[in-house]
Amino acid sequence: MANFRLFGNGCELIDDTSANTGKQFESIYVREDTVITTLTGGNKSTTANATNYLTSIGLSGVTLVKGDLITAPIGDAFKSITLSSGSIIGYGGWFQRQL
Repeated sequence: MANFRLFGNGCELIDDTSANTGKQFESIYVREDTVITTLTGGNKSTTANATNYLTSIGLSGVTLVKGDLITAPIGDAFKSITLSSGSIIGYGGWFQRQL
């Protein structure tokens, strides 16, 4: 029987209203009621940052509530995020390795 272990690629707390760019988040956990004003990204294996996820996944003008989990489409990453209020933790993804 093969044994696998799940590993994370790190996380980052964002709790300001500055433009946070150069990220590679595959998921975002909402720590408190939060409004996102910019959420862009694209294919995680390239520098593409042209997809506006606020419109493509219907989050424009939405107040996210504590506990919400937002995930990028498979193969994509959130690369730029700006909050107008609240705080989030961005996660860099997960991978598994056989032990």
